[in-house]
Amino acid sequence: MKTVGIICAMDKEIAYIRDNFGAVLVDEKYQIYKASFEGKEIIACVSGIGKVNSAVSTQRIIHTYSPDCIINVGVAGGLDKSLSVLDMVIGEDTMYHDFSPLSLLEEEKNLGTSVFACDKRLVSLAQKACEKMKAEGKIKGFVKGRILSGDCFVESDELSRRLREELNGSCVEMEGAAISQTCILNGISSFLVIRSISDFADGNAGMSYDSFSSLAAVQAGETIREIIKGL
Repeated sequence: MKTVGIICAMDKEIAYIRDNFGAVLVDEKYQIYKASFEGKEIIACVSGIGKVNSAVSTQRIIHTYSPDCIINVGVAGGLDKSLSVLDMVIGEDTMYHDFSPLSLLEEEKNLGTSVFACDKRLVSLAQKACEKMKAEGKIKGFVKGRILSGDCFVESDELSRRLREELNGSCVEMEGAAISQTCILNGISSFLVIRSISDFADGNAGMSYDSFSSLAAVQAGETIREIIKGL
């Protein structure tokens, strides 16, 4: 049986998986759930917000459950001007926006890169899932692109512009690159980061996030459902 690890930062992001996959809480301290869906074993956890929390949780899932692939799913602030609130971003790769200089990562013996490429097969499955959801009217649109991570909630027009123009980011969040790096350091190449847009990482980000984050989390959960069907 294929084992799929799913990492979410917040309870609202894992709620769809917990409620729709028949997940059972198996570790209350670390908020780890188990479920079976479409012939796969699902190990899902709430990591907590930020790079350290997400990296530690990813390492715990890898060490304890030996997943075949890991998917990070949740909400994000949009950077790509073609996006609308509740659109999806499929991560072709992930990158830190608050690590400087990035060349230090590229010089690390066991890493050798500052851009973490997501698994092409998982990206393809996510694209098919989003195309299906768009045809069914569940999402308006989606893009494939770069997901940026950093330990800050981006709500500045200037920072948003810089992340878009200088780092080519499609969206920004706080966990994906740390999860990607942890997978790479553990020899796991089959990972994916996928996000639903809750705000636009600008001066109105806080208000938009409060209004749309729960809906965005549901959409992200539905996308995961379609991806797992294709595995």
